[in-house]
Amino acid sequence: MSPLRRQRGASLITAVFLITALAVLGAVMTRLTIHGSVVSVNEYFSARALSAAESGIDWAIYDIVNNGSTGISLGNVALEAGEAIWFDTTVQTWVIDNGGADPRTYYLITSQGSAGGAIGTPTVQRTLTLQFMP
Repeated sequence: MSPLRRQRGASLITAVFLITALAVLGAVMTRLTIHGSVVSVNEYFSARALSAAESGIDWAIYDIVNNGSTGISLGNVALEAGEAIWFDTTVQTWVIDNGGADPRTYYLITSQGSAGGAIGTPTVQRTLTLQFMP
């Protein structure tokens, strides 16, 4: 038997191995691309939720200082391009009494910003807490 006759199936095995390796490489690349896209979308919603939480803090301070109100807000929703963004604020107050002279009010403002998903089931939530004494 000649040496060429014994090597007839070698190229078929090499071709199957290369096709399998390329398929695995393609699957890994697809998975990494999808994971990168999901991370990017979550980062986008996270930035939007942080912005909403900051808006809640700003709104609560404005409400306390200019309106003399509580600064509490539930469900301030903004819809932008079919995307819900909202914040909820809670405010705790303490009066600091300096022996009867010039009592000051201390505020602890907590704002939770939410973004993505439907109202009530957000994709991402961010919470900020601020100590405030006007």
